[in-house]
Amino acid sequence: MANSKKWGNIIGGKEDLEGDNHILTSPADGSEIGEVVYASKAKVETAIDSSAAAFENKWLHTSLRDRKSLLQKLAHRVMERSDEYANLESLNTGKTIRQSMLMDIPLGIEHIRYFAEENEFRESRKISHPEYPDTTGEIQFAPMGVVGAIAPWNVPFLMAVWKTAPALLAGNTVVLKPSHFTPLTALELGKDALYAGFPPGALNVVTGSGDVVGDTIAKSRKISMVSFTGSTTTGKRVMSAASASVKKVTLELGGKSPNIVFADCDIDHALKGVLFGLYLNSGQLCESGSRLLVQSSIKEEFVSRLSKLLEAMKAGNPMDMTTDVSAISNRKQLDKITTMVNEGIAGGATLLYRKEIQAIVPSGGLYYPPTIISSPNLGLEILQEEIFGPVLSVVEFRDEKEAIEIANKSDYGLAAGVWSKDIEKAKRVASTLMAGTIWINEYHLLSAAAPRGGFKQSGVGRELGLEGILEYTQTRHIFVNKGFNDQDTVAYGLVIAEGE
Repeated sequence: MANSKKWGNIIGGKEDLEGDNHILTSPADGSEIGEVVYASKAKVETAIDSSAAAFENKWLHTSLRDRKSLLQKLAHRVMERSDEYANLESLNTGKTIRQSMLMDIPLGIEHIRYFAEENEFRESRKISHPEYPDTTGEIQFAPMGVVGAIAPWNVPFLMAVWKTAPALLAGNTVVLKPSHFTPLTALELGKDALYAGFPPGALNVVTGSGDVVGDTIAKSRKISMVSFTGSTTTGKRVMSAASASVKKVTLELGGKSPNIVFADCDIDHALKGVLFGLYLNSGQLCESGSRLLVQSSIKEEFVSRLSKLLEAMKAGNPMDMTTDVSAISNRKQLDKITTMVNEGIAGGATLLYRKEIQAIVPSGGLYYPPTIISSPNLGLEILQEEIFGPVLSVVEFRDEKEAIEIANKSDYGLAAGVWSKDIEKAKRVASTLMAGTIWINEYHLLSAAAPRGGFKQSGVGRELGLEGILEYTQTRHIFVNKGFNDQDTVAYGLVIAEGE
């Protein structure tokens, strides 16, 4: 399908090419990739109906073992096409082909395999009732039903995997909405799920605007749960729309994650980790370490050396394996980054470094230069709100106590990093940070076995790990009494006195 340069929606086991065609251009160089069909409200409703029928008639009766087997086949199929996936991912998003080939696509495949092979999830467990010793109980982790999954534009393949694999494993069917900016690898995943043997409707993929597709998913009474990843503002709208039908909602939202560098760190390691923590994918990752908190005694040296590392990053066409700097995935986001930085500098922030890339990157692409700013005014928007771009805000701290105070003085709590050779101190600091994922002497590395999600305005619920699987379930308690006993005599006697 990729060779025909037209992608339709995956509905009911078929690729649906009916609808409004929209041309996709690559943010890497402005070249035309092809056309994608936007789903209408009616098409989304058809997809939801298809997933509901698949759940009731087929998937609900498919064993956990068989569901895992299908996920294993899907992982194998994607592996066979991994180069195609990597090429599409970079063309569609503007991220470097090296990142797609060596990180995003291989990691996504490994995460599908994790859910195909993990042994922590059980569909039920036995309990005893201490108040009623003659009875037993069974707690079942039942699927929610049809899950509506709404994914963002920055890491479309990984997000498609994270939204679908655990939900399918837990016994749900899924209607996935990838971003209309970057839908291609998610649509390919939908086709490959069919190729692997998933029943029609188990995974439907529909793309288009949030106002049409996202709103229809959030409001549908046939959908039992919505899993959303994106901005905090949009997440609140999704939660509000979903509340009318009292459906479960999980949200992975924005962040302004602190990367805390103590003077006793391995400075060479920390420099590379801080650079990786923000400038990977040009900062377009929810948990990017966009706030550098560096101890006063090493601030000047650290920023100077970090600037030299940024100077060494190679700009160019992201489709070249030697390029280090990713494009910005869409014009709207580029404009937002530009506005926030300009307003921050006008408001008193100091520009410490800006890489010259304009003469090197493709003229038709969307790029923002790797940048470092600083300000003692922690109330500036650029130091408080998510930029989602290659802009690092530097703040210095004196001691451990002040580092923790600055790190936690944020509306967000998605992730954080701590850099120190004193592991006990690093763990102590990590245990006080209000964030869902905290790396010590590392950043950005994600395990499918570890739950990820946010504190505060960064969201509710978790993805990945056992906790992420359980989010896609609802508990059912079955109370078993094998026969009349003394406890029944006492209980029933509360309303039917003996002798009446």
